[in-house]
Amino acid sequence: MAARTVVRVLLIGWLLTLATIISGGLVSVSGSSTTCLSWPLCLEELRNGQNPLIWISLTHRALVALALLAVVAGMVAVWRRPETTGLPRIFAFAAGFLFILQALAGALLVWGIPAMVADVWHLSGALLAFGAQTLTLLLITLPAQSPSERVTGRVAQTQRRLRRMAWWLAASAGVAALAIGARSAAPTLEMATALPANSVGAMSFVALLSVWMAFELRRRLQPVAQPVALAIAVPRYSLLLSGLALLALVGLFITPTGHLLSLIAGTILWAGTLAIAVALQRIPFHVVSTQGVARPAPAWRSVIADYISLTKPKVISLLLVTTLTTMFITEAGIPSWWLVLWTMIGGYLAAGGAGAINCAFDSDIDVNMGRTSRRPVPSGRISPRAAFIFGAVLSILSIIVLWVFTTPLAAFFAFLGIVYYAYFYTGWLKRTTWQNIIIGGGAGAIPPLVGWTAVTGSVSLMAVVLFAIIFYWTPPHFWALALVKQKDYARAGVPMLPVVAGEAKTRWQILVYSAIMMAVSLLPVAIGAMSWIYLLGAVLLGLRFMRDAWAVWRVGDQAAIWGLYKYSLLYLALLFAVMVADRLIIG
Repeated sequence: MAARTVVRVLLIGWLLTLATIISGGLVSVSGSSTTCLSWPLCLEELRNGQNPLIWISLTHRALVALALLAVVAGMVAVWRRPETTGLPRIFAFAAGFLFILQALAGALLVWGIPAMVADVWHLSGALLAFGAQTLTLLLITLPAQSPSERVTGRVAQTQRRLRRMAWWLAASAGVAALAIGARSAAPTLEMATALPANSVGAMSFVALLSVWMAFELRRRLQPVAQPVALAIAVPRYSLLLSGLALLALVGLFITPTGHLLSLIAGTILWAGTLAIAVALQRIPFHVVSTQGVARPAPAWRSVIADYISLTKPKVISLLLVTTLTTMFITEAGIPSWWLVLWTMIGGYLAAGGAGAINCAFDSDIDVNMGRTSRRPVPSGRISPRAAFIFGAVLSILSIIVLWVFTTPLAAFFAFLGIVYYAYFYTGWLKRTTWQNIIIGGGAGAIPPLVGWTAVTGSVSLMAVVLFAIIFYWTPPHFWALALVKQKDYARAGVPMLPVVAGEAKTRWQILVYSAIMMAVSLLPVAIGAMSWIYLLGAVLLGLRFMRDAWAVWRVGDQAAIWGLYKYSLLYLALLFAVMVADRLIIG
């Protein structure tokens, strides 16, 4: 079959699926689904009833039938064409499979299956099928092209960054479209209580990201292969998509017509973002390079970057992971996305505020250490007083956010973590005793308590166990870094264990605390909070940790130490992720 014929068949199926989604949204917002109580047709109701809304439901079902035929025909056409292999075939099959599932979900809805199950997944299945059809079309119409020349260095990094940004935008637009679809399908269901905030937040994120993407493409993109208009069309196209995102966002605040408008705009937005991502992935392009050009960043941008660095974003990322995953393993069940959002904001503000205060207090230490001497305060770009005020403001905001939008107990634990880290550890422990990491590890173990209490409003034994896991994880993790940076700590006068007791004792303590940590990590199973899934994951992850700790004790070279340090970061994230998997699978 000719490529043009395959594209035409796929395009017809794509348009019919889009029409199906729009008509399905119209059925939901108009309430016409209740006028047609048989499946697949409702001829009896049509003969006996006078309700004009029945025609909306009938039109939707007719479009579903036509779209199903077209989608299956497109799938067959793609698979029968020998030149088309790989991803186009996979996505064509996925489109057909998902479309059949959504049609069955519609039938289940008519047959009396609860709307919480069928209505949401009926529209969501159509959206997923639409995304798969879009990718099939794009992969066939935009064949991969080889670049005329190989690029390296900063130019290659910028190309990869633009491509990653495009795929992140497409993924975000897909999530937003699904959230809008679920909200339009079930605006009054218990399942949908978190969806309004979720859909608004998701679409707000997409709008911001699309504007940023349009700006970056306009500033960076240069074509090196046909079509030459890529550098002009793609940035303008991206800016148009940001307008669609804003339109969808505005529609969410208008009931019920606006929900349909949001659904249409969100669906087209998803297809458009996928088109940009695939185009950047498969069509070679050059980017404008600033390498070798002395163009200093604007002063305001440098100031903002410095203040953000005071919050220690890399450190915060792991703290937020433990907070987030903890929220999904409480006995209260899956939290609303609105609660998750505010907890993450409050958690970042709390950890960032404590980090900024730490930078203000530790400037005399940081200036003597190679790892920290270039931070804003020791380098003189921000004064200690300004850093302290910034940290205090963030800390106060975190307490307000958590108190108002989550629970007072979560706000209390955030306050406790700020005081523990910024004052008890930074101001006293770090400068006076080699046990600073052992005792001070409690500060980094508080985020799970914040996440747990934000959902439940109380503390349970499992929350304490989570605290203990991170408490005993901290010494081997941080002592590994201290072994590498012990000369810096000695020069700064900080009594870290390698400086006070030497490398041999530090390596032994790493092994001891690693064994304690592994034992503590099995307590969730012992208290009945987790099942065999977590047990298996904890044992496998712990054995790898012990292997690395054993290598540090027996070998003690830089490779072994760095290996343990890097794996310890991954270990903690994976351990908490396994807890979430256990809770979601076993319940």
